[in-house]
Amino acid sequence: MLMTKTISLFFLLVSLLLCKDLAAQTLSLEECIDAALKNNQQLRNSQLDMAASAFHVKELKSALLPTVDFAGQSLYYKDLPAQYAPSSAFGGPEGEYTKLSLNMRQTASANLQLSQSLFNQSVRTGVKTAQAAQEATRLQDGVVRENVVYNVTATYYSIQVLNDNLERLATNLTNLEHATQINSVLKDNELVSPNAHNRMLINLENLRNQYENQKLLLSKNVTQLKNLMDMDVNDSLAVQPFDYAALLAMPEAADLSQRPDLKLQQAQIKVAQFEKKNIAAGYFPTLTNTLSYGYTGYNNEFGPFTPINNDWVRSSYFALTLKVPVFDGFRKQNQIRQKEMTIQRNINTLAMMRANADKEMEDALSTYRSNKTLWDSNKKSLDLAEKLFASASGEYESGITTLTDLLNAQNDLTNARTNYSNALLNLKLAELSLKKANGTLITKP
Repeated sequence: MLMTKTISLFFLLVSLLLCKDLAAQTLSLEECIDAALKNNQQLRNSQLDMAASAFHVKELKSALLPTVDFAGQSLYYKDLPAQYAPSSAFGGPEGEYTKLSLNMRQTASANLQLSQSLFNQSVRTGVKTAQAAQEATRLQDGVVRENVVYNVTATYYSIQVLNDNLERLATNLTNLEHATQINSVLKDNELVSPNAHNRMLINLENLRNQYENQKLLLSKNVTQLKNLMDMDVNDSLAVQPFDYAALLAMPEAADLSQRPDLKLQQAQIKVAQFEKKNIAAGYFPTLTNTLSYGYTGYNNEFGPFTPINNDWVRSSYFALTLKVPVFDGFRKQNQIRQKEMTIQRNINTLAMMRANADKEMEDALSTYRSNKTLWDSNKKSLDLAEKLFASASGEYESGITTLTDLLNAQNDLTNARTNYSNALLNLKLAELSLKKANGTLITKP
């Protein structure tokens, strides 16, 4: 008995946990956006690009730091190299030469060398260029984030509309099924013709097909939303219903200069300008210092670590190297001119983007106002069609009205529902486009 109670309690707890897990899958739009921004693979790649650009800046900065190298060598001559010298230098006859070998068979050396760039304008400008490119990469990430937010929001709205549509279809379907049952009884009592009853069955089947098509479309949109969130397709997911009060307030306009795409284009102009400066920096001289310190050992016998007389010869030096560019065949001059063309092209593109942004803003405002008016009108039509269908259904059951009147009311309701759903989705998408146009789609970093 105790074992049975224990098992029952266990299954009860499991059921409660499962119910809790399923309930937790009803996500708000903000939760879906947060999940997509956290898990979306495209955004992850964008963040990797940002990390790579940061490392690129550090790489270029490292050229300003000193470098330390260690070099060791053990050299053994099997055949010693020789050179000729005048014999007269050694007491021989004039005009003759003697072959001499001044090398030792074995040379072993170890040297430590430190080098540092004291002045290199190209390196310093290159660092600034990389920092500008890093900022452009960050802004590119903002563009990717905006696209992810837009796609998630549009899909979320579509699911909300389909849920709303299915709920209304289910109500209409229930009403029509009830009316069909009554009509079947009337047909059996020869109060309604078989043809009239068949027309009602056809309408019922069409409504069922419409319901199934909407369910299929809903399933596809839910799968799309899961994909954007990098969510397992087998996990349950539900969205919250529409907040109709939120439709009453028009989104506020904002400074178009804050649009991510415009800021990115401005950053690309800045990068190109730094690239031009980096090319011009090649005209500046460079100054480098080098410090070397090491030991060398010699021997006529093989023994890498045994010099003659056990004597390692110490050597060290300090060098300053100045390099002044004189003539490069007009290479840098032509590179600068090419970069000037790139800068001007980017400036022209920015001007076109600003003009397009102004047009997008005006179009988005106009579209939003138009769709808001259509939604209000279709909402009133739907409310009226629902009342007429409910009235026609009651009158038909009471035998007051005809089947034709009922079918007409049902068709009017179906058309009103379709128009309402389309207007609702178009309004929410217009609101979304308006926020994207004025740069307020993403309100938090």
